[in-house]
Amino acid sequence: MIRKIKLKNFRTFDDATFETNNSLVIFSGKNAVGKTSILESIFLCSTSKSHRENELSNLIKDDNLSASCEILSDKSYKVVISREEKSYLINKTVYKRISDFIGDLKVVMYSPYDLSLIDGAKLIKRRFLDLEISLYDKEYLKNLSLYKKILNERNNLLKEEKVDKIYLDLLTKDFIKYLGVIYKKRIEFINTINEYLKGICEDLKIKNIFLEYYPSYDPNDMDKSFKNKIDKDIFSKNTNIGAHRDYFIIKINNKDASIYSSNGEKHLICIAIKLAIKQYITTKCNEEPVLLLDDIYQALDKEKIKNITKYIKKSKQAIITTTSIIEIPDEILKDALVLRIEK
Repeated sequence: MIRKIKLKNFRTFDDATFETNNSLVIFSGKNAVGKTSILESIFLCSTSKSHRENELSNLIKDDNLSASCEILSDKSYKVVISREEKSYLINKTVYKRISDFIGDLKVVMYSPYDLSLIDGAKLIKRRFLDLEISLYDKEYLKNLSLYKKILNERNNLLKEEKVDKIYLDLLTKDFIKYLGVIYKKRIEFINTINEYLKGICEDLKIKNIFLEYYPSYDPNDMDKSFKNKIDKDIFSKNTNIGAHRDYFIIKINNKDASIYSSNGEKHLICIAIKLAIKQYITTKCNEEPVLLLDDIYQALDKEKIKNITKYIKKSKQAIITTTSIIEIPDEILKDALVLRIEK
């Protein structure tokens, strides 16, 4: 359980501390007062990333030299950001390798930015898979890192005026080895999420949702796939197939959700997927993650809110943002710690 959040020069906050020692915490306030930034700080201390910002230096308030966020639970998690570097600390110990830092603080976050999982580019979907799997599977993270290294080396070789085909063949064999691990673990993750989604969709009384993976090669014969593409790779001076080209689509009642779902359904789809990931982490790590829900009530009707409420109530800890506590069902509001955020 997260007991305290400390922010310094972070987004809109100069120096703020929030006591959150409760199973349900609600941050209430008007738009643009920093509610989402509070959840962002928690997500950052879990993943080393922002859910809405690629450049972390943009999190620094105004012209300050640095910013920091610290989350206190059973451990202390802290990220310090300057214009030149980032530092990641657990219990005041600096972790040089991000792989040793990420995933120790376990959280699952839903925000409206997650709609890009349905409508967004293939790159966004690949990043989603890589992040969610890497947080709790260090073997995946290791193979992904080696894969990217070989990909870069292979692409550089393909850009040479005369390609050394013997060396290219050696690189491709290593490339396929790491690709095989990545593909297998992505499929295992998606299949597990799809299994959890069956029960969640039934509970939420929504249409069936599942993720469908599209590889850019034949998973049963990767060697042949790359041999068939070798001339194209040399001509285009680029690796045309691999994990960096794969993607998934989200389907609702067996139809592409980006085409056949309403805006309200898209929010529900993303919430359902995040609830499935919460179940995945709980099972895999034997530890329930903190549930972060950013502004979920504006896009949902009362019936859908009621169906999601039971997931909130049974969470070890849920932290929610809202523009008005009137939107919050009484059955969870009565036990909640409500923190009003002013500009």
